[in-house]
Amino acid sequence: MIKAILFSMTAFLLLGNWFSPKKVKSSEAIALCEAKPTLENIDQPTSNFRIERNAEKRETTIVLEIVPEMMKFDLESFKVKAGDKIILEIDNLDGMEHNLLIAKPGTLEKVGAAADAMLRDPKASEKFYVPEIPEVLFSTKMIGPQELYTLTFTAPTTPGKYPFACTFPGHWRMMNGIMVVES
Repeated sequence: MIKAILFSMTAFLLLGNWFSPKKVKSSEAIALCEAKPTLENIDQPTSNFRIERNAEKRETTIVLEIVPEMMKFDLESFKVKAGDKIILEIDNLDGMEHNLLIAKPGTLEKVGAAADAMLRDPKASEKFYVPEIPEVLFSTKMIGPQELYTLTFTAPTTPGKYPFACTFPGHWRMMNGIMVVES
């Protein structure tokens, strides 16, 4: 059975190259990859931003996606200016709920342990699995699958590396990153 499948696949790959309608030159391949406006995509945005800062308003917008079925955020870190207004748009592309919190520098392990300990709290889900400890600076509710949530806050005035994580019990070990606050 396996030999028959492998033979069929090999034959398909070999014969498929013989009947290819046209060979593409390398210069044509490069041209095919270039993004050129067409009638089909003329109304599409020209760039997908991840981080955009408006210096006049001292406002930074960041798009942070939750990678489907990977238990991680698409950005491992991002930079913000101290004291800026931060608009963090969290897009949960995963099939389960997640949250996000930002903590004081050097406290990821402590916050994570406190989140894990919430499994003993019968009201943990009502608290969105956010530990009630002073190390937690900003947090979201549980964000449902395919939901977009906006968290707005003012960046700390003290420069440093502020961890962010999903604190649904156990998630924080993989779903974490660093918000770098610069002066």
